[in-house]
Amino acid sequence: MATANQCSAEPRFVLYGVPWQVYLALRTLPENEHVRMTYDRGALEMMRPSKRHEQFAVMVELLIHAWAEEGSIDILGCRTMTCRREDLDRGFEPDNCYYVAHEAEMRSKDDLDLRHDPPPDLAIEIDISTSSLEKLELYEAFGVPEVWRYDGDSLHVCRLDARRHYAVHSSSLVFPGFPIADAERLLRETGVASQTALVKSFRQSIGGQGGRTSE
Repeated sequence: MATANQCSAEPRFVLYGVPWQVYLALRTLPENEHVRMTYDRGALEMMRPSKRHEQFAVMVELLIHAWAEEGSIDILGCRTMTCRREDLDRGFEPDNCYYVAHEAEMRSKDDLDLRHDPPPDLAIEIDISTSSLEKLELYEAFGVPEVWRYDGDSLHVCRLDARRHYAVHSSSLVFPGFPIADAERLLRETGVASQTALVKSFRQSIGGQGGRTSE
């Protein structure tokens, strides 16, 4: 029988012994539309993100879009789309994800099959509460090239290496030159200053340098 645990920071439940077909059925229920699910070989975590969690996710999204617009970079944002593969017996939903290198290829594609289609080039994880499942291992299994993790203080750039493991770097390969330190500073001001003011400040700081590698 499946058991459940709950984390206190954000409503988060973990069920064990959940078959793949049950996971799919739970994922498609209308009442679970706003529930984030992470599935890892029978373990199913379900959580409802807090307002604070979503504020950070939106802020990262706004900064990425500002950078892309300033640098005329074509990106395809797919928000919290479900990434799943039955052959891996795993599935997850990032807080945001983007196709950049594969944007043109994936732009008009509606039905995604991650056994054959490329995974997102970049995934965003807001880790202000502890997850019971280690999602980086899932991202590794799917081959996501880069994951940005924000823990409420620091923005960590995790890049997949040749051994298909993540290493933390100070810069992004998906968005060369992206000012990680500036993004961290603005994220810390989320909830203090308005999103409009923070994005405006970011655009002024990059001064039309979006998408250009720092010299």
